Amino acid sequence: MKIKKSAVKAALKPNDKTTVTPIPSSAPAPTASVTPARIAPVIPAVTPARTAPVTPARIAPLTPATKPPALTTIEVKLDVGFGNAVFMRGQGGGLTWERGLPLVCVDAKTWRWSGEARDPITFKLLINDTIWSAGNDLMIAPGQKIEVAPEFS
Repeated sequence: MKIKKSAVKAALKPNDKTTVTPIPSSAPAPTASVTPARIAPVIPAVTPARTAPVTPARIAPLTPATKPPALTTIEVKLDVGFGNAVFMRGQGGGLTWERGLPLVCVDAKTWRWSGEARDPITFKLLINDTIWSAGNDLMIAPGQKIEVAPEFS
């Protein structure tokens, strides 16, 4: 095959520094014998079967900044009489609405609950976990200390 100089020059850009040397027509054409190369077969890696099912680990949800728990205290000023106790039900701080938590008797007219809380606590007071206090539910923010004098009807 012959390549004309003018065709080669036209294909090159004017600022291209590549030089092309044409093959003289008297030179024999290069011949090569191509022998097919041996291609090794590709065998996929075999992974052993798992003996136990894989269960995902429990991952805590990411929050911008997890609030540290703060000591929260509720003091109840109430004389309930000998043999009775003050209980508290609610939401947050380990409370539930189904079963009351007993408060600690500090003296004849003071009952106390203290606990670690990260979120606000909504609660209601009861005598012997059966008689509900009058009025709306009460709330306390984490880290606060409040004193309550509930009324019972």
